Amino acid sequence: MRALRALGEERIELLAALLEVRGRGLLVALDLGREAGAKVVDAARERGLLINSPRPETLRFMPALTTTRAEIDAMLGLLDQALGSVLAR
Repeated sequence: MRALRALGEERIELLAALLEVRGRGLLVALDLGREAGAKVVDAARERGLLINSPRPETLRFMPALTTTRAEIDAMLGLLDQALGSVLAR
């Protein structure tokens, strides 16, 4: 959750409407503040990252309990690319 908040701060020009990062443990949701969830999911999938969008403005992350810190860091990099490709338009 801390890393997602940091990503939002780094990408403030794209995520100015970022409303909230919420969840417990590894089950985390990111509210984008705009209806771009499906597009971000598609862009993430193209990069090999599987996430979902239960609502048009929300992304949900549900990694395996055995996920390593290195895998989370890799996910954040892929998410950053996906967000950049969608929200920069």
